Formats: sequence, structure tokens, C-alpha cells
Amino acid sequence: MDELTLGLLFILIGAALPCIVLGFLVAVKQKRSLIAGWDEKKISNPQAFARLVGYSVLVLGVLLALIGFAWYAQLIDEIGMSIAIFLTSLIPLPCIAIAHKKYRKRKC
Repeated sequence: MDELTLGLLFILIGAALPCIVLGFLVAVKQKRSLIAGWDEKKISNPQAFARLVGYSVLVLGVLLALIGFAWYAQLIDEIGMSIAIFLTSLIPLPCIAIAHKKYRKRKC
């Protein structure tokens, strides 16, 4: 097995697949307990919060897979792949911030 195939398998099995599965479980199956620090009492709309966070992680997984396939097809080099993975890994952060701002219960 050559190093490109092995690298692609590491990306798919170690990064993309877990993100896709976790995102699906949170967004679609509403397994909100998988969200770190989850406290349903502090969220006004838990279903919408979980959808926003879950879909952002699901998109992260799909993009990681696409980056892996682009690297495997040698459309991007290792530096380009590293930059793309770094930028892609930032996607859930603004989504979580937006979800907290939008769905956090307000104290009266």
C-alpha cells in the first residue's frame, strides 16, 4: 500500500468518518448529550441548537473527506492540504458561537 492510500485512509477513518457520524447523531438523531458541556436548562430551543452544531460538524467531516480525496488525486500538495484542513477545522467555531448567542436562555 503506497503512502497516498495510507494517508487517505487515515484522513477518512480518523477524521472525516467520526465527524460525519457525530454530526449526524447530533443534528438528525438529536443525541444532544454528545455535545460537550451540554446543559439543556440553559438553552431555549435545544433541537435548533443541536441542528446548527451537528450540521456544522457534519459539513466539517464532508470537507475533510473532500480535502483527503483532493490530496490523494494530487490536486493539492501537503502544504495546501494542511492549510485547507486548518481552515476547515474552524467551521464549527462560529456556528457554536452563533448557536449560543441565538438559543441561550436570557435571564430576566
